[in-house]
Amino acid sequence: MLHIKPFLTAVALMLAFASPTAFAQKPEDKPNLVPNGHFDDPTDPLNHWIYVFDHNKWYMKNHTYVSVVEDKASMRPHVMRLDATDHDVCINWGVQVYTAPIRFDPKKKYKISLSARSIGTKGGPGPKCRIYPIAYRWHPKAVKSNDPAFGDLREDVRFQVIYFNNAETGEFSFVPTQWKRVERVIPDSGRTELQQSHLENCEWLMLKIMALDATGVDKCNAGYLYIDDVKIEENGLADEVKITAGAATKGFDGKAWSSSKNGEEKKMVPIGGPTPVKQTGKKK
Repeated sequence: MLHIKPFLTAVALMLAFASPTAFAQKPEDKPNLVPNGHFDDPTDPLNHWIYVFDHNKWYMKNHTYVSVVEDKASMRPHVMRLDATDHDVCINWGVQVYTAPIRFDPKKKYKISLSARSIGTKGGPGPKCRIYPIAYRWHPKAVKSNDPAFGDLREDVRFQVIYFNNAETGEFSFVPTQWKRVERVIPDSGRTELQQSHLENCEWLMLKIMALDATGVDKCNAGYLYIDDVKIEENGLADEVKITAGAATKGFDGKAWSSSKNGEEKKMVPIGGPTPVKQTGKKK
C-alpha cells in the first residue's frame, strides 16, 4: 500500500534539490518605448501616434488617410493602414505618421523593429514607402515639458532608411507585398565625431513612416501600406567614436563630450515644466 505523505515528501525534496535552471524563467523582453505599438488601445487605436497636421497645407487631409483595420488574410486584428490610393497624394507628398516622441539618450543604442507590407490597388506592388528614425532637439521657442507637442521639436539627425530588401541604399524602404519584419540599431557604429556632436544636442526620438511612390507619373504604384508591432527598445551603450584630440564638442548639458570617460553612460533626467503652448500639429 502506497503511503501518500512519505511519497509527497520525497517529491518535494527532489524538486528542492533539482537544478535551478530547470525552472528558471525566461528573461523578460526589454520594455517597448512605443506606447500602443500594436494599435490595440481600446479607447483609441491610434493613440500615441501623430497623424494630424492642421498647419501644413500639404497634409491638411492626412488624417483621413490613416486608420486601423483588421488584416484577415494574416489574422492580424489591428494594423495601421496608410491609404495612398489617391494618385496625386501618392506621387507627390504621400501619407505620413510619426510615433509620439520618446526620450533619447545619445550615449545609448536603440533597436527599432516593425512588421509591414505594401500592396497596390490591384493586388500587385504598392507604394515604395519611406521608414526611418529621426532625433530631435528642442525648438528655440518651445516651452519644455515631459510631453512635447510636434511643433516643440526641431529635426536634427535623420537616420538611415530602414530597408526590407538586401540593397542597403536609396531613399525608399521597398516594403514587400507579404508581411515582413525588419529591425535596425541606431546610432550606426561607423558614425563620425561630427555626427555624434549633433546627436549630443538631441533629447527626443521619433519613427517616421511614409507611404508614397515618387518615381514618375507613369510608374507610380498607388496603394496601401500596412504597419504592425512597432517597437523601439534600449539596446545597451552606443559604440564608441574616436575623438580628435582637443575637440571642443559639447552636448546639450554643456559638458564636453570629448572629456567623457570610456564607456560612460549618460543618464537622462526628466525635464520639468508646464505644458507646451506652441504647436504646429495635433497629437492623438
